[in-house]
Amino acid sequence: MNEKKVISIEIDDLKRIYNYALSHCREVCPEKRDPDTCIVIVEIGKLLGISPPCVEDYGGFSEKTFKELIKEIENRRGKTIDQVLEEIRDKGYRSLQDQIDEMDGQFALDVLKAYEKRKRKEEKGE
Repeated sequence: MNEKKVISIEIDDLKRIYNYALSHCREVCPEKRDPDTCIVIVEIGKLLGISPPCVEDYGGFSEKTFKELIKEIENRRGKTIDQVLEEIRDKGYRSLQDQIDEMDGQFALDVLKAYEKRKRKEEKGE
């Protein structure tokens, strides 16, 4: 079994690093985002009391948040999220809503996969 590696860092230094990371959120997101890293950013934000912009944008950042987002897209379009994404990729964007649904739907799926991966890793004690 692998032991978790832990570091100790001063809160002020962590805040500096965190604020630096948030510049990525503000400037590059949503074009380039990594769900695994987003989860870590949100968790650190909870510790520091500083939320990244996506927490406000999505009304939270949790498995529940993204399951609800997927359900909202599915209900609005009357299809499963996989069908929605496939249709948009096949036919292209017909509206701004198509672009938003594709971006948010894919991100929601990726975040849920990342949460599952984290759970499996924790269960293995890694």
